[in-house]
Amino acid sequence: MYRHLISAIAAVALHASIAAPIHAQGRPTPYPLPDEPVMLQTVNADIKATVVAEGIPRPFGFAILPDGDMLITDRYTPALRVIRNDVLDTEPLQGLPTIRTGFHSGLLDVEAHPDYADNQLIYLSYHTALPDDGEYAITVGRARYDGSDTLKDFEQLFVGTGMTISGGSRMVFAPDGKLFVTVGGAMDRRPLAQDLTRLEGKVLRLNDDGNVPADNPFVDQADVHPAIYSYGHRDQYAVTIHPQTGELFHAELGPLGGDKLNIIKAGGNYGWPLYGYGSYNDGEPMAKLPREGFESALLIWQPGIVPSGLLFYTGNAFPQWQGNLFAGSIQRGRLPGTGGLERVVFNDNMWELQRETLVTELHQRIRDVAQGPDGFIYLLTEEDNGAVIRLEPARTAAYQNGTD
Repeated sequence: MYRHLISAIAAVALHASIAAPIHAQGRPTPYPLPDEPVMLQTVNADIKATVVAEGIPRPFGFAILPDGDMLITDRYTPALRVIRNDVLDTEPLQGLPTIRTGFHSGLLDVEAHPDYADNQLIYLSYHTALPDDGEYAITVGRARYDGSDTLKDFEQLFVGTGMTISGGSRMVFAPDGKLFVTVGGAMDRRPLAQDLTRLEGKVLRLNDDGNVPADNPFVDQADVHPAIYSYGHRDQYAVTIHPQTGELFHAELGPLGGDKLNIIKAGGNYGWPLYGYGSYNDGEPMAKLPREGFESALLIWQPGIVPSGLLFYTGNAFPQWQGNLFAGSIQRGRLPGTGGLERVVFNDNMWELQRETLVTELHQRIRDVAQGPDGFIYLLTEEDNGAVIRLEPARTAAYQNGTD
């Protein structure tokens, strides 16, 4: 009875609020967000999807703070916005530096320091213009966010090498306090990701003050940027730390299919643009991994999903999902309106046991995913009318009373 009720509610809500819009010139337009909470079924959980707040133009990353406040990067404005008590502030936070915006560049990720409760430090990745005409660089900065409307004590910590094609960036702190930063921009077939003097297509490892750790894999090698931790990546919009092993997990976009999940090794070469699992943008198949001297993926998505945002779930709201990996998805197989949330189940050997795609009924481009202090899962959609969506267990009175 309960499952039939959920299916009926979902069908009515989605039919009423989500149609398949087509632009007058044939281009797809964004699907509208549901006006009311939507009940959805998964393999082993019935969930409720609720739009917490909307009206964020083209967001890229968000961080949920210990008190539940959410900081959200608005890539192109650029702006850092805040949701307090499920309400989006109408005005962005003040105190940002000058940020270079353009195709895939701007204000990208936001991450709270592991000791945020004590030091109130947040970190931002963004692009800054360089003196050379047309060039800009990935940059990491930090400031104090004390809950007011203005960031305090902003300081620029790290500025990368010059680039003319940009991509996304994600950050995550490791258990030892080191900061991992991904750098995109190696989207075409030029060997930028293999050039160790440049930062396109690399994972960087920094101290929390922006300096380079003395134990980075290339720190003493000539003609290698010392911040590089791994290389041979394309665009990379997702990183997370395994809660038990402390390993860095990383999702990477293939050009045409072949998106992959990696476990990042110090000094590892992950192949792009020489080897991979999909095809180049013109359809030519890539030379396939595995290859000696190159790291293979843990798993691949074929067709590609444009993975963006990663999370190992550790909360109590969904006990059946503890330890599962979640990846946001922009679209599947380059088809608009097919974004969702990937759930992957591993055993203790990190062998894949199960894979499920969730919330495709909402037809949203999922740009980031995070776990809140309440144990619920939060999704950030990337549209002109970007939104935060909360996923929580679906409960009816009959379900709670154990009568259904």
